[in-house]
Amino acid sequence: MPPRSGTSTPTSTPTPTPTPTPTPTSIHVNPDPIPTSSPLSSLHTTASFDTATATGPPADDAHVQDSTFADHNEDENEDACGEYRSRSDALPRQYRPKRGLPPELKEHCRVYLEEALPRQAITLLDGLLSTRADDPQEPVYCPPPSQIALLCSIIVHPDFTTRPKEPDWPQISLQSLVYLRDLLTVLGPIHACFKEAVLFGTHATSDLDLDSHSAVDGNLDADERGLVRLSPRHGNDSVWQRGRDFFSVVGWAFNCSVLHPERWQWWARWLGFMLDLLEEDLGQRHELDMKNGSDDMALLRGSILACYITQRSGRTTDVVMWIMKALFADGSTSSTSVFQEIWHREHKSKTRRTANKRKREKVNIDKGEYGGYLDDESVHSSQASEPPTPQKHRTKAELAEAEASEATYIETIAFRQRLFSLISFLCYGLGDSSPIDFSNLYQKFEQRIKELPLPAFSSFINYSTSAMRTDQQIEMLQGVLFLFMPPGALSPRKVDRVRFEEGGVSPPILERCFLPYPANTIEIEDHVKMSLLLENLVMIVWGNDENEGFSEDLTNAVQKGIEARWEKINKKKTRGRTKGPSENEREARAALEASDARLEWLATAIEDSMKAGGEDPMDEDEGL
Repeated sequence: MPPRSGTSTPTSTPTPTPTPTPTPTSIHVNPDPIPTSSPLSSLHTTASFDTATATGPPADDAHVQDSTFADHNEDENEDACGEYRSRSDALPRQYRPKRGLPPELKEHCRVYLEEALPRQAITLLDGLLSTRADDPQEPVYCPPPSQIALLCSIIVHPDFTTRPKEPDWPQISLQSLVYLRDLLTVLGPIHACFKEAVLFGTHATSDLDLDSHSAVDGNLDADERGLVRLSPRHGNDSVWQRGRDFFSVVGWAFNCSVLHPERWQWWARWLGFMLDLLEEDLGQRHELDMKNGSDDMALLRGSILACYITQRSGRTTDVVMWIMKALFADGSTSSTSVFQEIWHREHKSKTRRTANKRKREKVNIDKGEYGGYLDDESVHSSQASEPPTPQKHRTKAELAEAEASEATYIETIAFRQRLFSLISFLCYGLGDSSPIDFSNLYQKFEQRIKELPLPAFSSFINYSTSAMRTDQQIEMLQGVLFLFMPPGALSPRKVDRVRFEEGGVSPPILERCFLPYPANTIEIEDHVKMSLLLENLVMIVWGNDENEGFSEDLTNAVQKGIEARWEKINKKKTRGRTKGPSENEREARAALEASDARLEWLATAIEDSMKAGGEDPMDEDEGL
């Protein structure tokens, strides 16, 4: 297992700026796993968002210069999250300053939301946001955290989605999502006080309580500090009150992706927004800590994600295991027993329930009026009928359902990878003060990936579709690969000690330590997984290799590994077997043969590239 470089790095060391194509010397764990733009923005969101680490401002404020905000009227425009103003002169330039709603408008929005008129509230708030002044230093109106919390809950609440009380309420859910995305883009997570809005249960405290000099600020009322909720009828039914903690909600959302696709389409929107929010929050806080030279990373320690982890760590000693259970929730019995529905019978559709309901007439037995109950054919036919014939198993239907569930699970992999990437960034950035051990986090993550079924495993480690950064992928791929390596394999420390201790990989390590070996079991599925891991590592190293390349021994190493894997597979005992290989074994053999062919092609292509003078390998055949 390569050492995790994040466990001992001082948090005050500035994070290196990631480059699109790192050299081999940079192929190791990068302390900044957040890419310069959201890797999932084009996959599951309606618009892409620049993170706090991006070099350019949002499109709305493209004309803004790289400077700091000027202070505004203290009475009207004091930021509700004054903690950050006290620790830094201003926030990053791409966000506008905030202005709280006037009392009359705030009261109007509160009444609209509490009286089940959310469309009017969203229209009013969206009008204030969209008609903001062109001056980038002019504050923008923002609702209080209590109203933001309800708008976030509307995105996924069953009353607005799967069983709406009004026909147009699903559209209101989408409008709420659009408004919140715009609010996040314009004001950012800190100015808009999203943290006060999205914490769960009694843990929804304000950042202002952390600083005594900020908490006594008389200009900030309790509502602006996130300490006031809407009426119990609404506030207690929100996702923030119904859910135990963030990871419990995430686990249930992933269960829905397999068991209740109609619910997942709404949970996916909510989870996509939450990941955008967490990413923006982490990036902005990390940037401010670096700018201010903070040694204890105080802002990062107060991030939304850190609060989610801390909240759960107070309930169980093994918070990493709880996070892994949520990340890999798959709708199984063990998963549904841990992560249960947030709202009662939320997966039931209102239209489906009412469609099957039959209206009955008035019942009066004395007058012989039975309300139509005796008119049912089932009553007469069942009086002398034979016992029902047991239903036969529909094998094809079951297989089709299993394939559909498998495909749905694969669609969620990008969400799972992205959430892990954010947790990894937080743990690395906090160093010794992290609530989670960085090495333990990766070890549990890699063990879970190893145990995935082959189709899900293949998708999870696919570097070309991964939502993780290249350096994170290499760290993960090597960690999983070490779980398959036989005991007698050559240690990478003896081949390239420097690269190995950085948690990286190099062509010599691949050629001498990984490629020539079989898996440490005789199970064919393990050999397929090992071959897929090698494929992805070779592709990553080849595509990022600028200063050093593979040697002439690459083809021999690839061929030696292929032969070793098949030789070990053929040693599996077949004594007593009356039938041929199972369907799973035939599929695994076909997958291994295909992987072998790709590895051989890679070896040949790399060799041809070296002979051609190191031309861009990806230009030879973009279709592969």
